[in-house]
Amino acid sequence: MNWRIAQTDREAGVVTLVNPALDWDSFPTLANALLQEWELVALERECGADRHSWLLEFEGSRFRLEYEHYSGCWLAAEQPADAEVLLWLVRQHQG
Repeated sequence: MNWRIAQTDREAGVVTLVNPALDWDSFPTLANALLQEWELVALERECGADRHSWLLEFEGSRFRLEYEHYSGCWLAAEQPADAEVLLWLVRQHQG
């Protein structure tokens, strides 16, 4: 898998992700591979004019996977309590 963690904002509970093949059209396929790799479950998938926004779940914690063409891709904790689980996931998948 070509996903890489570019930056982690521990205070905000946000992780910036990069993938060299990522663009608007490839997002759904690449995001599904990320979900499988990280054992995340998609609860909702929204696609607007300028953003993909997916609501995800991992063992009771919820996250948003967001992609904007000009801003990139990031994974954010829905609630402050979910941030700790997100940081644990990041530690499992760094490298």
